[in-house]
Amino acid sequence: MVATAFLVSGSVPANAANTDCIYTPTLEKSRQAPDLALGNFVTAKSWQWQPGSDASSASLSSLGAKVSVVTGNLRNITVGVLHMGVPRSQDLRVMTDSNPKTVAAINGDYFDGSGPWNAMVESGQVSYAPPGATEVFGVVRKRIVESYGYRSTGTMTIGTRKFNITGVNQLEPGPTSLVVYKTNFIRPLTPKGTTTLLIKSGKVVKVYPAGASISSKTGVVVQVKGYLAPHVAKMKVNAKVKFALPAAPQYEERIAADTITTYGNVSSKSNTLNIDSVNYTNLGPGATLFDSSFKDTARAGRATLRILPDSTGKLIIKNIYKTGASLKVDNGGFIIQARSSLAASVANKFKVGDSVSLSRAYQAEGKSDFITAAGRGPRIVQGGKMIWICAQHNKDHRPRTAIGWNQDGQIWFVTSSRGLMAYDFGYRQGGSTSSQMAEWLIELGATEAILLDGGSSTAMYIDHPEEGPRLKRVDIPDTSWVRDLANGFSIERKN
Repeated sequence: MVATAFLVSGSVPANAANTDCIYTPTLEKSRQAPDLALGNFVTAKSWQWQPGSDASSASLSSLGAKVSVVTGNLRNITVGVLHMGVPRSQDLRVMTDSNPKTVAAINGDYFDGSGPWNAMVESGQVSYAPPGATEVFGVVRKRIVESYGYRSTGTMTIGTRKFNITGVNQLEPGPTSLVVYKTNFIRPLTPKGTTTLLIKSGKVVKVYPAGASISSKTGVVVQVKGYLAPHVAKMKVNAKVKFALPAAPQYEERIAADTITTYGNVSSKSNTLNIDSVNYTNLGPGATLFDSSFKDTARAGRATLRILPDSTGKLIIKNIYKTGASLKVDNGGFIIQARSSLAASVANKFKVGDSVSLSRAYQAEGKSDFITAAGRGPRIVQGGKMIWICAQHNKDHRPRTAIGWNQDGQIWFVTSSRGLMAYDFGYRQGGSTSSQMAEWLIELGATEAILLDGGSSTAMYIDHPEEGPRLKRVDIPDTSWVRDLANGFSIERKN
């Protein structure tokens, strides 16, 4: 794809001169469309800059720019992976329609004719994986260590006022939060809130109306951000305080980005063949496992095993093709394609009728225990700071897709696009730079963020409350042309 650069005119604030990144305009109220409530406390938002000087003076594409955002919290939603089987590509609307729990969806991983570039994990199991290490993003099951923080429900009562608690000992609270820090907090100082309370022996002993980062060893520290902060700031010294906090959960669903490598094997009593990829069209360098979610014909390796369950559910080798065979996977069955000569020699040691076991798993560099995951691009925000180095990347204004999140469980799906109907001949234009996406996500409250595929792949659909029982595209007009995609990410209703 050929990149096209557009000159940006107009004035740029002086602070932009101190960085290699292009200035990022704020998401100001005057440009914001009315919020849309999508249910399950999920909200859709958007901001628009019109073509011409309105956009170019803000260091955006002169063709115009629209920032579309959907946000929710893991208390009420989860994140899913959408696809129509490997290696098929499909319109994101069709993929989204396939899951009735979907509230909103965006495009996912980079891809080519062979499928996504990175692995997918569904229900804790690898459903697709190229060989080697790949970059993924998704929902993890995290064991709680109280000193490192967790989401919480509970209340804090001061006098006659009752406030909802959102977290305990959280390292990176969300933009709207009330977090209680106990004496076992892992860091020497608590994160600074908009308003801070210090509580000892069940009474308020200090109110910091402008917030303060203090030690939790001095007492119970309450850090408040968002709309509750000015109300908490009015609390009086010596006011009595009561906390109603449930016990810390054993596990918590969180968002994570990590690098994983897939491994596994097929074993009989006398032979074991290692696999290095799953449902990967081009085959891994050793052996590739195919299951019935692979919707094409598996390319032949140097040797091929066809495996089916018997009437008791045991997996049995039904056929061995000693010089390889291109086969479709039987429903409930498996195909092993051994590509290398070493893998083929091992595969050919199995015998028809052998009872075998199959395993597949992954190793994550950051030890993430993924429930659901799919491929991602690079990190752009980490620890609340932008880590995208603009000098090392192009600064073209293009449609972009990103996801941001924080420890409080808040997640943001974000796209930037032209936002308008245009005859662009299959090449999407307008949008933003990657660094602008990072800055917007920080402004929204994300402490972590990654990029996804962009350009012609960028797309966002929502379950629009005013459009009846149908999904609506919101990054650009719904009547615009669409690109088929390998997969997407969804915000889904819980329960």
